[in-house]
Amino acid sequence: MRSLSQAPDRGLEAALVQCAHLLREPDRLPVMFVAEPSARWRLSRERIQPTGPAADWPVDVVEATGSTNADLMAAVREAAWPGHAAGAGPAPLLAARVLGAQRQTAGRGRQGRPWNGDHGLTFSVACAFAGEPAQLAGLSLAVGVAVADAVATYAESHGGSGQALALKWPNDVQIAGRKLAGILVETVRNAPGQTWAVIGIGLNLERPRALENALGRELSGVEELVDAPEPNAVFSALLTALGEHLQRFGAQGLAPFVAPFAARDAFAGQRVQLWQDGIVVLEGVAHGIDAHGRLAIESGGRVQWVHSGEVSLRAASAAQP
Repeated sequence: MRSLSQAPDRGLEAALVQCAHLLREPDRLPVMFVAEPSARWRLSRERIQPTGPAADWPVDVVEATGSTNADLMAAVREAAWPGHAAGAGPAPLLAARVLGAQRQTAGRGRQGRPWNGDHGLTFSVACAFAGEPAQLAGLSLAVGVAVADAVATYAESHGGSGQALALKWPNDVQIAGRKLAGILVETVRNAPGQTWAVIGIGLNLERPRALENALGRELSGVEELVDAPEPNAVFSALLTALGEHLQRFGAQGLAPFVAPFAARDAFAGQRVQLWQDGIVVLEGVAHGIDAHGRLAIESGGRVQWVHSGEVSLRAASAAQP
């Protein structure tokens, strides 16, 4: 029996083809969409070659767009569901597609923060999970583990090191407390047991100095771990890791990722503050995550479990976010 994860999703494919066709016609785009990205980080579709489950994912790369997440969210709303679950687990992964962009002009991170991607890779993966949105709790954490694993594997196989990589709950990858990658997960429930998760990822290949100046804080880049990272190879490594990790997440949930997250947890055992709307709503010592993606914070002699939401986690010694 052919795996449904390998079967093409004709509805989503048609929607993406139409979207990509528009994006490749500069005269039909606003002028701001066609600015030239850094030549160092240009992608070549032919050189993006993931292995494992992701080898069968359709990949499209466009010159410019507003947001790859917004494009895929629009596409999956019109797409036919890829089929019935072929594997066991709480929410098996049936199919996935990838959309990357050389440049984003309206990219956004969590809490609506802007992310243009001129300094690295910006892409989104649309995943069809045979389950309910509630069963995807902690997905951003599993994706964070995948991104960190991929970057570490790439760096170590090219003479570098991934030991400095850390994970910040609920959706950041860091180097020495400075953001390296951000993750945004959005979901669309088509019908009972049919949920699309669109996973947006922005990864800095170099330190984005202009963005650092605009944000007033330091960021990081893959270049700090390995000399001259090749964007297509890094992209391939990311997709390879995502294919393996997302398949595992669909079959087993977040449980297999709790220990790998703990191994890179940026705030384990540290005093932290939880900010919401510019106010500290909780302060205490962080004690990692559970199999539901909740963060444990010990405060006032008891442990409180925090769900991911419109909150920001910071070291207690850090300035207001």
